[in-house]
Amino acid sequence: MLCSVRDHQSFVQFIVPRLKTLFLVNPYLFKQFSLLVLKVSLLDLDSARNLIAPCYSSSGRPNIYDPLDLLRSLIIMVSLQITSISKWVERLQNEPVLAILSGFVPGQTPSVGTFYDFWDRLWLQDQELRRLQKKKPKKKHKRPKHKKKNEKLPNKHPGVVAKLVDSFLKGKFFSNNRPELLLQKIFLCVFVQTSCDKGLVDNFMDIAGDGSPFWSAANFYGRPICDCRKHGIRQCDCHRIYSDPYANWGYDSYRKVFFFGRNLYTISCVNGPAELPIYLRFGQGCRHDSILGVFSLVELDLLLKDTGLSIKTFIGDSAHDNYATYRLCEHLQILPVIDLRIDPAKASFSLNSAGIPICPNGNLMAYYGYDPNRSRFKWRCPKHAGKKKYRQQAKCDRPCSESAYGRVVYNKTEQDPRLFPRIPRGSKQYRELYNKRTAAERINKRYNDFGLDLTRVRDNCFWYHLAHLAAMNIHLDAWVRLALKESGLSHEELACKFLGFHEDLAA
Repeated sequence: MLCSVRDHQSFVQFIVPRLKTLFLVNPYLFKQFSLLVLKVSLLDLDSARNLIAPCYSSSGRPNIYDPLDLLRSLIIMVSLQITSISKWVERLQNEPVLAILSGFVPGQTPSVGTFYDFWDRLWLQDQELRRLQKKKPKKKHKRPKHKKKNEKLPNKHPGVVAKLVDSFLKGKFFSNNRPELLLQKIFLCVFVQTSCDKGLVDNFMDIAGDGSPFWSAANFYGRPICDCRKHGIRQCDCHRIYSDPYANWGYDSYRKVFFFGRNLYTISCVNGPAELPIYLRFGQGCRHDSILGVFSLVELDLLLKDTGLSIKTFIGDSAHDNYATYRLCEHLQILPVIDLRIDPAKASFSLNSAGIPICPNGNLMAYYGYDPNRSRFKWRCPKHAGKKKYRQQAKCDRPCSESAYGRVVYNKTEQDPRLFPRIPRGSKQYRELYNKRTAAERINKRYNDFGLDLTRVRDNCFWYHLAHLAAMNIHLDAWVRLALKESGLSHEELACKFLGFHEDLAA
């Protein structure tokens, strides 16, 4: 039962006298933790109170620890590049300054189970179902073959993006009850909106989306449940049990290696004074960015309602280049700025004055219909299509295709949203917007500054928590830089001002 939650002002009154006592006895601690003191002073979690309260019952045993203190403590943990709860609990017990900064009385800090219980409360999934998923046998994961280097794995189901977008446009939504929804709401309400109030995030956002691979700590071989080894069969394709059932094989095009884990897709705001993440979503390692992109756009659009924030432009690389994404952006009233995926193997045909393609032998191609989904005309070889008398008149000594169907050529209309978007390709505005896409890659790299690439967790719940805690710290770092810029002081001097110390302590 949740009895009471301390507000930020009461928290400040709790930590200031205790920190002053510690730092006066040992000034070296102030040198070591002055930046962390400044971060904690700016970290106002009051707006998360109403979101966390429903996670606790209205009756039963009262809670011992304030949930906002638990959340603050976890943010400090990841800020120090610690991703292990057991290691963090040990540090809280041995370092009173960390306990005070979290909001705990030294010697009365939470246990490992208390932090895990807090994570489970924020994870909106039935615990029994979560246990059953880990025990459910699955097919053996096989590493896919990849012939081309420096390229991402192709989408296994090319038409799935169009099917998803069609479902979204019809009002069907697949993730209303996703377990990570509360975490995303807390992140949006407490951090994204606070950054907006500070002027770091624009109300009309230019956003960029990009994925980043993360290895799982699970064994990609799994645990066999068959008796093949008893019969002398060492390698089999029987079902297995995986400690991380959500992980899968993917390809890291930057490092040119396969990885077993998951893909973290981040949507970032790139038109404010700071480059900041605003939405996080995990997918399996094999999940293509185009699929995660449309899911993220729909989910983010629903989360932004009644927040005063809206999306103006979506910026993506060539992995998002498909007609379905353009249709979704048009439905959501978002301007797409997406790089073209060009296949150099497709040769271009010359056109006559009427816009009809001319084959290499000088014959006019035969019109074979219009595809409204892709805004293009279809033309076939004049020896294989069109009226009989025209097929007989066409002379062709060197066929350009060995297929019985004949060579097929497409040309586009000016209404094609992919080739002719509302922001013209090649224009100065288009180039300036697309150049901001690299901000998404820089933010993805910042996760490693908080130890996310070295974490040893298997559960999807833990991955979401650690990723959001890292994103919270990215916002917190931006708040610190803004405070230092506005005050003109160093972080030691600003921390002294917060604690009421004389500035000599910062010297």
